Amino acid sequence: MKLWITALALLFTGTIASAQFVSYTYVSDRKFQDPTDLIGWQFRPSELEIPDTRKSKFGPGEYSFGVTQNNLFIEGPDIAGVYSINNINPAEYGYILNLMNARNPTLQGHLKVILNKYRQADAVIFKRSPNEKEIIFWLPLLSQKEYDTNGQWYTDRREIFLADKDSLWGTSIKPFLLIDQVNKKQQILAIDDSTSFHFTREIEHTLKKKKLKKKEVDLIDSLQLSIDNLLADSSLLVETGARIETDIVDYLTFKTRLLYEDGGTEWVEKHLEIKALDEKVDKNAPDGGEKYLLEVSLKNGELLFVYLDTWRNVSSVEWGPRRYLMRGN
Repeated sequence: MKLWITALALLFTGTIASAQFVSYTYVSDRKFQDPTDLIGWQFRPSELEIPDTRKSKFGPGEYSFGVTQNNLFIEGPDIAGVYSINNINPAEYGYILNLMNARNPTLQGHLKVILNKYRQADAVIFKRSPNEKEIIFWLPLLSQKEYDTNGQWYTDRREIFLADKDSLWGTSIKPFLLIDQVNKKQQILAIDDSTSFHFTREIEHTLKKKKLKKKEVDLIDSLQLSIDNLLADSSLLVETGARIETDIVDYLTFKTRLLYEDGGTEWVEKHLEIKALDEKVDKNAPDGGEKYLLEVSLKNGELLFVYLDTWRNVSSVEWGPRRYLMRGN
């Protein structure tokens, strides 16, 4: 069992996932617009109910349901195991995953995902075999205290409005959810990981010594003058003949914390120059969908995409195989 728990933990945290403690997953954490949105997600409920039999609450992570492309990983007393997913089908209440126990094919059951009108999961209902009762696992609601605490950090779905592409400069985006599109994993980003994207436009001054005479360079060096000294006192510019070029340079600053298999953590901060910023429009996007795309071309050759909804609010950020969602998506 210890080996299986370890495998499950690695499956849903990964080798370079954000460091975070185990907590419940809340109703408002994720919207499931399509069956594929379930892949990589882990439900961690707070309460179970067997109709007409019993109802009980439990701690975060005591029961969990992790959905992968082919399997459902379940942790919890009496029901833990790995179940093959035969198919995932839409239903009037949400979705149903038809299951077969990987070690005992006679155990064929299902997991129902019950969605509310906002396409959020209120509960998951598990049935291990045709001869057993369904168990309802309720997902908790976010308390007002937790909502207020999270709201101070995470960027909500309609919190950042960008009137045009240049409104991106000076903007900080703090995503709530990370989707690894290669490994098919989804993960809530802990506040302690401080994951953020910050876009800045900076004025940079450069002293062009190659354009100066030797005696001018020697004078600047002998007086130990910096660019700030020269800009602060215009008379020094005249005296030394200094030539200063001014450029406007755009940057992306990305911060996060990574957790490795051995338990070690690493703070990551990247300060990358932006070469170009372009905007594209999807005229076929549905109302409320991601209509606008800001294409950020980095000087190192990478592309980063900032998606805006039909009202030009930041919805998600995509960078390589990783997609970052705002809270409420």
